[in-house]
Amino acid sequence: MAKKIMIIDGGVRKNFNTASMLQAFAEGAKSVGSDMAGRKMAENI
Repeated sequence: MAKKIMIIDGGVRKNFNTASMLQAFAEGAKSVGSDMAGRKMAENI
């Protein structure tokens, strides 16, 4: 059974440290078959 993971990016700058770290995490989680969902909070402000 695949794990369900929600990623919430609270960083305000695109493609900086937080976004890079979360992208690497998401790729690793997908590689083992996890279901992923994500939200970039800065786009909702």
